[in-house]
Amino acid sequence: MFFHQFNPLTEAEVTRKVAAAPQAKNSAAPVSSGWSFNLKFGGEFAPSQLDYVISGSALTLTVTENGTTYKDVPYGWKSLSERVILITHTIPGTSRAWHIIYDTETSLVTAFETWFGISVPVGGDMFGTRQPTHYRDIPREVQRHYHFGWAEWSESPWNGKTPEKLHTTTNRLEGRGLHWKYCCGHEVLSYFPSVVCSTSVSLDAPEDTITVTYPSDYLRINDEFFIYAKWGVEFAGEAWIEVIDMFRGKAAGLKFGFDEQDEFVYELHTAELTVTGDAAHLETITLNGDKAPPMATLTGKGARYAYRPKDMDIPMKKEEAHAKAQDKHIYDTTGPNIMNSGNTLDRNYFLVGKQFALNYDHVVTPYPWSAKNNPGNISQQYEYDIASKETLKWRAPGGAWQEEKYVCFEPAHDIYFFSHMLTGDPNFANVTQAIDFSNGLATCIFARVGSWTSEWEIGATCLFGTASGEGIATPPFSKRHDFTTDLVGKSYAWAYSDTMCSVHVYSSPESYSWTIFQDDNSGGATWSSPCFYIKLRDDAYIFQWVEENCNGSQGIMCFNPQIMHDGGFFFNVGHNGLMLNVTGAYARSLGTFNVKPYFDKKGNI
Repeated sequence: MFFHQFNPLTEAEVTRKVAAAPQAKNSAAPVSSGWSFNLKFGGEFAPSQLDYVISGSALTLTVTENGTTYKDVPYGWKSLSERVILITHTIPGTSRAWHIIYDTETSLVTAFETWFGISVPVGGDMFGTRQPTHYRDIPREVQRHYHFGWAEWSESPWNGKTPEKLHTTTNRLEGRGLHWKYCCGHEVLSYFPSVVCSTSVSLDAPEDTITVTYPSDYLRINDEFFIYAKWGVEFAGEAWIEVIDMFRGKAAGLKFGFDEQDEFVYELHTAELTVTGDAAHLETITLNGDKAPPMATLTGKGARYAYRPKDMDIPMKKEEAHAKAQDKHIYDTTGPNIMNSGNTLDRNYFLVGKQFALNYDHVVTPYPWSAKNNPGNISQQYEYDIASKETLKWRAPGGAWQEEKYVCFEPAHDIYFFSHMLTGDPNFANVTQAIDFSNGLATCIFARVGSWTSEWEIGATCLFGTASGEGIATPPFSKRHDFTTDLVGKSYAWAYSDTMCSVHVYSSPESYSWTIFQDDNSGGATWSSPCFYIKLRDDAYIFQWVEENCNGSQGIMCFNPQIMHDGGFFFNVGHNGLMLNVTGAYARSLGTFNVKPYFDKKGNI
């Protein structure tokens, strides 16, 4: 799903396909005849009338919505722990639908009103400093507004009354990780690093295990039952609405929307849940998240947070990207910097005046699916003469010396980590070198403009080998640095500066997510991307990612878990030119999710 290009469909196609499948699959048996209730809601966008009559043995009902009555409407039904009921139906002749979560013990209700289609701005930015150039329509994407309310019926405690408390938003699930095993056999890992987003990793096949981010709703019925909904913004556009029983580790819910083949999917399901762990969340401990989440980026009905990175960083063709790359900002603090940082590691000048050689014998692309990412003709040998604190000379053996700007850090004792451009490379290549003087091993991340899916995003290849020169230990005969899963399942908060911080969740062996804090320190905006992890030593790990389907930037850090600090580099080509700059952050451990056994089972690690 992460790399799939989705057809936006047309409004007519959406309405036709929804009308052709008006009833959710896998419904439970119908309720007993003679059940009727009237739903009451508060709020600006609440319906003035939503009345139900469910009678007979068939899975049909009568609904009156704002004065209009629809008879013989097919519906779907699932109950959870014989207390909470999920009722779902479409409105005939439309692509609208209602999904009702009804607590039979309290007669309190949460209702999701859904509809298809949205028009989104293109070419602007998140801060309003750059206005959009146009709008694009996405008819396939499900929109929603949820309403808190209650039911009036013959034995309801609220007939003629207004309850003092309704269902609410919540942060009680924030930080939680869950394994889902659905009744159909589908398996998913979910992470809740935010109160407005969630991330998911499919375990159905090895090629699926890329973390995907979804704008999400977290609602509290009580301490036992919660509602979790996620929305496929930037992807297929579908919706999942889940009722979770945290006492028993069970869920009942529905999937509603269009799949990768543009077929309408409307089906109910159940799932068994296992808690994989909890990452600490950092709001004031007395805050429960029962106020509306503060990050809605839409206004009006259905307002919610939604991040659409490709509408802000509009994808470029190769010619445009290469033209932009002519405007270079190499360690230029006045130029564009995607991750400004005041907490970088101290710059290290140990290498000044030294000459050494790097010989790489093991060249790999980091992901099996990106084999064509390997440029094939990259140099596997580098000779260096470090001329000063700011410039170095390098060459391929026997070639001409070339001078570049560089920055070097020492993230762990005797490990030197530096990055520079390869001026003259046709794809604007950059190399980041990690040299361990204590054992003679070296790792290079060779990056350039263009990847296996994009002509403008950064693509990377990994080289493992050895170093030689004065003061460098003789390397072992067979050992090399290598990829690792040591960090998989861990979560850290990173403080880049007094005003910039985020949460990382290393959610699979080849992907992760990052979450930006909101003003109240709850988790907010989240995105995910492929990544890889390399172990240099127990006290030094390289972590690399490219913000794919986003701004195309490469971040590459060397993290020392003993000092809980990292340092590294951001490299990208954007509409403001080519940028190579430093970044770094202080880390705080938030916890660990026990997820590696699930990947072991699938043969992924």
